[in-house]
Amino acid sequence: MRTQMIGACLLACLAASAHAEKAEKKPVQKAEKKADKKAAKPVATPAATEIEPALELGVLDPKRIRTLTNDPVLGKADRVDGDETKGVVAFTFDDGPNPDTTPAVVDALEKYNVPATFFIVTRRLVGKNGEKPREILDRILKAGFEIGSHSVSHPNLGKANPKVLETEIDGSIRTLAPQANRAVGLFRPPFGAFGGGGNVRLKKLGLTDVRWSVDTLDWQAKNADKLRTKVLTMIVKQQGGVVLMHDVKPITAKVIEGVLDDLEAENCRRLAAKQEPILPVSIHYFLKDGKTARPIPEPVQKRTAAYRAALPARCAKRPSPPPPQPVPPPAAPPISPPVKATPDGKPAQR
Repeated sequence: MRTQMIGACLLACLAASAHAEKAEKKPVQKAEKKADKKAAKPVATPAATEIEPALELGVLDPKRIRTLTNDPVLGKADRVDGDETKGVVAFTFDDGPNPDTTPAVVDALEKYNVPATFFIVTRRLVGKNGEKPREILDRILKAGFEIGSHSVSHPNLGKANPKVLETEIDGSIRTLAPQANRAVGLFRPPFGAFGGGGNVRLKKLGLTDVRWSVDTLDWQAKNADKLRTKVLTMIVKQQGGVVLMHDVKPITAKVIEGVLDDLEAENCRRLAAKQEPILPVSIHYFLKDGKTARPIPEPVQKRTAAYRAALPARCAKRPSPPPPQPVPPPAAPPISPPVKATPDGKPAQR
């Protein structure tokens, strides 16, 4: 009910805002039109119709966009690096939704009751080709996962000018928030590349910059078994963190269930040894205002507690690990034949 009310408010804000813009338009003189054409410069980004046919992307008022980013829980929390909290792990997936791979990722997360955050490239949601990605986005949201923006078209924003930043950041929010029917408070820059202008833009819009601490490099992995082992090894070594993977990659869709199974097995081993498990959690556990951790919403806490409470029963159902193989004793050194002595007691020459 609350989600529907938020969605209605968002759409109402958009409609009212668009109506106000039309009412404020005044006749433009021909000379002014010519001047505008000379001043306008092309931007190396998708055209407005390619980004979002239903909404015109012109000069975007930050106050208007803030109605779509006004998430008091996830938004405006500075930057997440992934090392803020130990003993917990948050899985994040970039670049989707991809109809060929994302469903398998969602299936695995649901099977192991593991939270996750999906960072969406919003051009995937547009037009006829966006029908299936939009359906997957709906499934992601209904399953209780978090979402964030990963820009419109996934460019490198490290040296982007203000116009490109505006189009890629603001434009992505204008597509994602109405489609998700909720405010969007998280943004992850493509390639992790961001300059000072990007940081200023996020603060102005009230978006949280989400990075990572466990970079699996799944996008360049060739061997599924090696990738699976690598992910758990990194999580254990760092005692958790924010994991970066890509739900658009076939190898990720192939190994994610194994990764989650390995994490559960590791937690079962820890329980048996009376050690604290590395709990899979929502990104909320890494949000801070400066150095102060943000309060965790009660529903998020309950989900984490439910995973922890169910872990012993899940461990009991797991197949017992094979017993360790005995290590064979080292081979005995060869025995030299006895040396015969001469009558004078000295060893005989050989």
